[in-house]
Amino acid sequence: MKTTAPVDQSHACDVAIIGGGPGGTSLATFLAKKGHHCVILEQASFPRYHVGESLVPHTHAIFSRLGILEKLKHSSFPVKHSVRFVSPNGKESTPFYFSETISGEGAQTWQVERSEFDQMMLDHARENHVTVRQDITVEKVLFEKNQACGLIIRNGSESEEIRSKVVVDASGRATVIGNQLNLKSHVPGLNKASLWGYYRGGKRLPGNDAGETTLMLLPSGGWFWYIPLPDDMISVGIVDEPTVLFPHAGQTPEEIFESEVSKCAPLIHRLNRATRVGAVRGLERLAYFNSQTCGDGWVMIGDARAFLDPIYSSGLFLALGSAECAADCIDEALAANDVSSHRLGAFEPPLTEGVETVRALIYAFYDSEFSFPNFLNRFPEERRHLIDCLVGDVLKDMTDFTTALATMTKPPKPLSEL
Repeated sequence: MKTTAPVDQSHACDVAIIGGGPGGTSLATFLAKKGHHCVILEQASFPRYHVGESLVPHTHAIFSRLGILEKLKHSSFPVKHSVRFVSPNGKESTPFYFSETISGEGAQTWQVERSEFDQMMLDHARENHVTVRQDITVEKVLFEKNQACGLIIRNGSESEEIRSKVVVDASGRATVIGNQLNLKSHVPGLNKASLWGYYRGGKRLPGNDAGETTLMLLPSGGWFWYIPLPDDMISVGIVDEPTVLFPHAGQTPEEIFESEVSKCAPLIHRLNRATRVGAVRGLERLAYFNSQTCGDGWVMIGDARAFLDPIYSSGLFLALGSAECAADCIDEALAANDVSSHRLGAFEPPLTEGVETVRALIYAFYDSEFSFPNFLNRFPEERRHLIDCLVGDVLKDMTDFTTALATMTKPPKPLSEL
């Protein structure tokens, strides 16, 4: 028998959201449009730096429903029409154009400078009557009888209690609830690290290819991303084993990064007149997941739930997509006076299936025995589904695709079984 977690009507707000990134602001905006009082608690003061600049086209409809699409169309963000892969020997693939599977303006998206994009999303939430508080540290999520009921926050030296009917963890890699409840774990088989930096003056292709994402594969099994940004800037990052990118305590991130860049001929060709700007940043471990992502009175969205790998630029889409789905469930739960995990997590099964599809494709990418050209030669009818993965259209039945994929590369054990 399913239990019901009732709503305490004395709460100060309907939904308290930890984190003011794209996931948190999207969820708050969707709920505010439905008449709910939402409060965003953000640790930083915007604008602030963030990595993860490449959108996928399936965010287009979400932006339209949020009411922010026109602002993106009039922004300075480069328009992205495709993804291109460069093999370890330097051979460039024909670009995967999103228009192969999507018609109209939805076949394009953007490469966003995150400080500007995230500020745009936060301002849009404010315009839709969301309360935003910055420079706030969430010290603790409050529980009564195992049901989340609010937060203890700190603003400078002052602590404060905020009561809410629902708590949403949109804190990204900080994973506030995951760490508090000891739910966070490593993802078996995805032990990858990353270093990245920014260059001014890198080469761009002409026409519709000027804003493409280029992925350059390395003999080691790692890869570089090359993402055009506004103001003649290029985001360049490498993903590889931690032993490659963090080998010796005596080496600086800049020294390691520049050494790896110098080994990639296609990248050097694009950067031969470019200058690196600013510091090199890095993460020694990229992937993680939470063994539970929803409970009575609380739910996680976006990177607070899990992060796998940046290879298919799925992070921002999963943040926005999970935010919209969770907002629908929260709205229904509040209307029913029932904030049980069953109600709040009703969106999770299809989202989990979509994540597992992307995860299977990530594992295939890192399988040295697997080849995408060979896969498409054997299963040409699956090219459309492969592009669906690249555009973010994975929240649907992808059984035929994953079944075909499993004949050529061993699929990972589902996260739910770990």
